[in-house]
Amino acid sequence: MKTFFSLINFVVGMLALLIGFGNLLFLAHNPTSAVAGGVAITIGLAFLWLATEAMFSRPKQR
Repeated sequence: MKTFFSLINFVVGMLALLIGFGNLLFLAHNPTSAVAGGVAITIGLAFLWLATEAMFSRPKQR
């Protein structure tokens, strides 16, 4: 279950980064797309962080 959760977070994070960088390419044409790109990059980084935390975190010992 942990592996599946990490895989989904990784895939969504990478897609969000691609969308974000794609939107940043239109900075000269439309400043709003640059803001949307920044938001998408932030969301992508959050999903990648969740994926790494889920994979590399140790279970708490009681």
